[in-house]
Amino acid sequence: MTTDSQRAVVICPEDADPDRRILGLSVGERLLLALSFAGVKEVCFVGAGPRPSCEKAELGYFEVEALEPEQAYLVLPSDAVFDRSLLSETSLPGSIPLKTLSGDSLIEQLGDLSSILTEFGTGHATSGRGFALRVDSRRSARQAEKALLLSLRKPIDGFVSTHLNRYVSLFCTRFLVKTGVSPNFFTIIFMAIGLTAAVFATQAEYVWALVLAGALFQAQSILDGCDGEMARLTYQFSRRGQWLDSIGDDLTNYSVCFGLAIGQARVLDEPILYWLGAGVLVVQLITSGVLYRRMFLMGTGDLLAIPDLVRSKEPTTGIMGFISDATYLVLKRDTFIFLLSLMMLLQHPLLAFSLYGIGTLPMALGVLLNDYRIARQDA
Repeated sequence: MTTDSQRAVVICPEDADPDRRILGLSVGERLLLALSFAGVKEVCFVGAGPRPSCEKAELGYFEVEALEPEQAYLVLPSDAVFDRSLLSETSLPGSIPLKTLSGDSLIEQLGDLSSILTEFGTGHATSGRGFALRVDSRRSARQAEKALLLSLRKPIDGFVSTHLNRYVSLFCTRFLVKTGVSPNFFTIIFMAIGLTAAVFATQAEYVWALVLAGALFQAQSILDGCDGEMARLTYQFSRRGQWLDSIGDDLTNYSVCFGLAIGQARVLDEPILYWLGAGVLVVQLITSGVLYRRMFLMGTGDLLAIPDLVRSKEPTTGIMGFISDATYLVLKRDTFIFLLSLMMLLQHPLLAFSLYGIGTLPMALGVLLNDYRIARQDA
């Protein structure tokens, strides 16, 4: 028996409610989008219950008569909410309402679909990984919502993001996603918060200005996770959104750094700080130019899609080890911004600018080295 990974069978129980909304999408929309993004091309609906629908899901439909006895199909109820990474697994766990059944078994049980649903059970959602459950009550809807939010945590999250930022961003995303507003709109709003922090950084003679600069910079770092979380929850992925997020991050970071230099030049009456700030800004822009060129060549707007051929090599020592470690620290944006924000809150703006300026050089060298190695590898 072979598996037809491009076809799925959705059982529609009479008591199912595919229109129940969870985190910005109905259960039915979420199910069909998950199937579509997992590579399923066609869906067959069976059962007497309401059919889920979704205009954004690129799916065709086939009739029961087209079931082939020797094929195996993904079978799931219309009210199932699940971690879509399950669909890439070679075998499904036995305790979830997603099964792989043969065509002949399905044909035999078409008159008694309740037996299949009974075998499925209600599923579970104890974490954000590998969860799947039927949403047939308020309680199961809350469980599904919690599991979906937990699934947004990333293994690559830094220490600050894991223990602080992600808690706050997920709390905010839970409400923002229900507004129906595009994630790109919030990306622009969060960018404006970061640019406001840069304006306050230039007013370094005022204690309150630096406090606001540090608080807003950290707030932008936290909220910056919300637009990506919203996009993943509602399947609103786009290259435009990736580019907007990447450029927004750089624009915010560089503006705050330059704002700190301007503020300290004014307070300390040291014109050289204007030149140092401008010099750091030029290096930062060149670094971003190299990254953007590589992203453009790769056909992506996601900075993390660029392979890391600096830290992936054998551990190095000396200057190369310093470049590698410093690049990693600076690219761990959550930790770096938290440190800079803390320095501004504690009224040490010159130290914050110095740290940013010192960190820019090894980061630039690391990016140039990485791009050189990628070019050689491609050649």
